[in-house]
Amino acid sequence: MRYFIYFFLICLGIMIGIAIRHYHNVPLAETINLVDVATLVVTVFLAVYIPEVLDRKLQGQRDKKILIDKRITEFQTLQRKINSLVQDDNAINEKNYMTVKNLLDVSEHKLETIFTLIKYANFGTSFEDEITDIEYLSKKHRDLLVIENEVKMGFHYSYEVQQKEEELFNKIDKTTSLLLFKISDAE
Repeated sequence: MRYFIYFFLICLGIMIGIAIRHYHNVPLAETINLVDVATLVVTVFLAVYIPEVLDRKLQGQRDKKILIDKRITEFQTLQRKINSLVQDDNAINEKNYMTVKNLLDVSEHKLETIFTLIKYANFGTSFEDEITDIEYLSKKHRDLLVIENEVKMGFHYSYEVQQKEEELFNKIDKTTSLLLFKISDAE
């Protein structure tokens, strides 16, 4: 389809040139100026090349960044939900604990997806330090909140665990936000 459009535009230009030649009242130069012809060819080339090739590449990079940005924002939202459940002073029932555990599982898988997307996005910038930091903080967060014993009625996280969780939440939020910032600057 694209080649058909190019061919059609070239034919249209030739037809317009022939039609102009048939009108005698239009003054035309009998000689061809090579500089003007070269300028015309370069202008037409750039008019076709820039939207077709460069814009497509830039749009692809923008789409990748938007997708990764959306996934990181979803991860941050999951972390906020976990934080609000843990920081709640009311006793955590088995359902709420299972919700925290499930949110931790979902956020872990969301992280794997984010890291895979970053790996295949080919931004030309290394994000290894940020990825390592986020993985470490997420593992530490999970280890802090997941309890090996069965959760009993009236259970709640201790004040120390709540404080550590709040610190980890803030560090995870900061690190993922910096990752977003670095991705937005990537080529």
